[in-house]
Amino acid sequence: MLCLACSAPGSPLCFSCEQSLQRVPGRIVGTGNVRVAVSPAFAHCGAAARLVHNLKYRRSIKAGRLLAASMADLLPLDADVLVPIPRVLARRVSYGIDQTTVLARLISDITGVPVQTSLRTGVWHRRSAGLARGRRPVPAFEMCGLTPRHPVLVDDVCTTGSTLVGAALALGIDGIHAVVASSATGNASPIVHGLET
Repeated sequence: MLCLACSAPGSPLCFSCEQSLQRVPGRIVGTGNVRVAVSPAFAHCGAAARLVHNLKYRRSIKAGRLLAASMADLLPLDADVLVPIPRVLARRVSYGIDQTTVLARLISDITGVPVQTSLRTGVWHRRSAGLARGRRPVPAFEMCGLTPRHPVLVDDVCTTGSTLVGAALALGIDGIHAVVASSATGNASPIVHGLET
């Protein structure tokens, strides 16, 4: 079996990739009207970044399953529905996957918390990856359907949190919780044999 992150021998991860996984603390993103409590499974580096990339651009459901298992442990006890943050249509068509919906469904399989498509986005918007922190726009989402009482947002990567804030604004919920596969900021600590150091 090959590593799901780097394709070296090892399953589900090779020793090197397993050692590269790092935990980061949760954080609050947003200001003023909307704040989102973000719980990341991993720091966005090493194997975690490669797993996200393999899910997002190579449609690796096995990589998503590995990420979802760690994300499921982060759900608040009162979560009644998982709300994936949708990928724009152009990228869903281009890459053949909406990675956040996949993650939400895999988390639902583990926890039994249902998935609800409460957010809609446009056909295309400018990619924010690689933009300087101050230049990342808050994406616009529309709410569709009823707002659940205790929704949890699901996303793949949190950098500045602008996408999560845009989703919370659309839902009209302050203090909403989000679980993400990886976070690109914060002080990370290595995981050794599944334990934080």
